[in-house]
Amino acid sequence: MEAIDAEIIEKLKLLENGQLSVDQFEKWHIGRTWGKSSELITEIDFTLVEKSLLTKEQLISELLSHAKDVAIGPTSTASG
Repeated sequence: MEAIDAEIIEKLKLLENGQLSVDQFEKWHIGRTWGKSSELITEIDFTLVEKSLLTKEQLISELLSHAKDVAIGPTSTASG
């Protein structure tokens, strides 16, 4: 996991706990990740672009699901 991903996950935890609003998270995310690249950043960017199509609860759930995907990491298959 990249360092920026860890920072994003920490902010998402604050969002999940109600210590950060979606707008505050979005403002932080845009400022902090501008010019950076990771799978998590891309997924969150796409979700934020579509935020007008989602309820607040759906948006938060979608954002948190991206963090859980990164925290779990990709599954690998053994080849033999």
